[in-house]
Amino acid sequence: MNNKLKIHLLVNETAGNGHAKSVFEEITALLINNNINFDTRTSDYAGEAIRIAQDYGNRPHSSNEILLVIGGDGSLNEVLNGIKRSSNPATPIAYLPAGTGNDFGRAANLTADPKILLDRLKGGVKPDQIDCGSFVFPDINKDKKYYFANSFGVGFDAFVNHNSNISKLKKLLNRFNEGKLIYGYNVLASVTRQDTFSVDIETNKRKFHFDDAFLVTTTNHPYLGGGLPLLPSAKIDSHRIDTVVVEKFGLKKLVKLFINLLKDGSHVYDPQFHYFEAKKITVKTRQKEYAQVDGEEIKRNTFNVEFSVSCFNLLR
Repeated sequence: MNNKLKIHLLVNETAGNGHAKSVFEEITALLINNNINFDTRTSDYAGEAIRIAQDYGNRPHSSNEILLVIGGDGSLNEVLNGIKRSSNPATPIAYLPAGTGNDFGRAANLTADPKILLDRLKGGVKPDQIDCGSFVFPDINKDKKYYFANSFGVGFDAFVNHNSNISKLKKLLNRFNEGKLIYGYNVLASVTRQDTFSVDIETNKRKFHFDDAFLVTTTNHPYLGGGLPLLPSAKIDSHRIDTVVVEKFGLKKLVKLFINLLKDGSHVYDPQFHYFEAKKITVKTRQKEYAQVDGEEIKRNTFNVEFSVSCFNLLR
């Protein structure tokens, strides 16, 4: 038995329509073949990984123990929240992205290959301190803090996320590991159905108001919806948080913005595209809208959210 490492696997087998399960089976075989000690916990329902991760962070661990998360961005979100709420919020996390979008893995330049990651862990990598977003709802409980690895979106991206989650077509595409295509389909299907709403942004003691917001997304890195570079300048080590506000546009403008987004990032210079970067940003909406956090849906509501930048330790 290899006494230099002990791997604690935390797995959401349903992520990526079962892709996470195949990744889990692959790394399990590698661990056995390499005589590495390991144990496994599975997350079987929404929120369970928060409790498992918090319990893990509350216990003392030696430097040769590693918590390895296998799942999608939603799984990472739960583990991040569990660790950050534990008595040892600096507990390192290793992550094998095995979901549908895998935006955080893309932003953090993570490998999705179990063998490559295991070789790195065997080599004794040191954790990197990586930014994450944090937020509170001051009108509800200003002392309860939540965290995200990717983004908190209100409006269009959340509406697309909602329509994708309830789509029967997503289940069909997932069978062929092409579930992310449903997001592109629903971008076109939702653009004429998303209403506009008013939003107030406060950052660096300056206030901004928009009457016709279409999308309001606070992000930790460039990507959204399975690799779309919404804000190319956003970085996971900038120690800043970014909020993007896009005002209402039609289908013709959507096509133009989408082409520019993919081609050279020049969509950020469009007069209907606005972004703010700071250590703290407050977002207030006045109409009920869909929202999402790391791809997990929040029911339609009005929002008063105070965002700030936080960090966690990542093994990669």
